[in-house]
Amino acid sequence: MYSAMTAGGTRLDRNKFRDVLHNTFDMTDDILMDRVFRAFDKDMDSFLSQEEWVLGLSVFLKGTLEERVAYCFDVYDMNSDGYISREEMFQMLKNSMVKQTTEEDPDEGI
Repeated sequence: MYSAMTAGGTRLDRNKFRDVLHNTFDMTDDILMDRVFRAFDKDMDSFLSQEEWVLGLSVFLKGTLEERVAYCFDVYDMNSDGYISREEMFQMLKNSMVKQTTEEDPDEGI
């Protein structure tokens, strides 16, 4: 699967990763997809190696409870300071909590 996504290359870029999340897991939230990418990208080079892909999917799909909690914490801790602030929680949850219409301010419903 990894080889097909990278077209024989050695690294997976952010756009292809987002396509996989959208097409395979029905993820549509841009912020969430970006944060999941960052949680997978352990060396922070903006690409996923095959090892990062396999390790990330392993935790994402079959990780222990502790591994999944640590993974979710990494996703929600947007500034990597070791804490999840109210603002970080708001940013991660606002798209799932508010049905936005074109006439309303998205922050107004929260």
